[in-house]
Amino acid sequence: MANLIDRYLLFRLRTKQDPEAFARLYDRYIEAIYRFSILKLPSVEDAQDVTAETFTRAWQYVHEHKEITNIRALLYRIARNLIADRYRQAEPVILLESVTFDASGASAITQARDPSDRNRESGLIQARADLALLIQRLQVLKEDYRDVLTLRLVDGLSFGVIAEILEKKPGNVRVIYHRALKAIKQQEQTSHEPGSATEAPQPADGRETDSAG
Repeated sequence: MANLIDRYLLFRLRTKQDPEAFARLYDRYIEAIYRFSILKLPSVEDAQDVTAETFTRAWQYVHEHKEITNIRALLYRIARNLIADRYRQAEPVILLESVTFDASGASAITQARDPSDRNRESGLIQARADLALLIQRLQVLKEDYRDVLTLRLVDGLSFGVIAEILEKKPGNVRVIYHRALKAIKQQEQTSHEPGSATEAPQPADGRETDSAG
């Protein structure tokens, strides 16, 4: 059903450049794009800026009459590229271990929504926070691993949609996902070994290698 709604709204955008259709897409995906952004950026303000710029770029994309087959994948892809641009331009590079999550940012986005929306978002906030801790532990892994985990575990996207976002084949995305899960298991096993780095008073220095390839 959700896919049918997207296809109808996308048709309205392609044929009429309908602002109302775009507004409905904005309402459908602003929370998801913000979630994706806040997990990868150092502040609420950065995530809000990227979220706003993502929809601005998408609207420009529509006006340029470029072909769009999946609006959700397009939005994630734009957000991902904007985040990458910010880190390329930033100096110095901010490590994930220094990133904190401020729930007030999510509250600002969901404040005007009805209680059922806010209840759903509160659950998603908890899931995002849990995954953020996991990603922090695995910051030595490839960016693709973190992206696939976020899109799959937090946003619940299919491997097909994730493949469109990352511009990879679905089979490759599945491989990345299972390698990331394997890396998580290996990390957890290492953390429980006597004398492991995670039992020391100081946090891990991130020099472990990505054995998952």
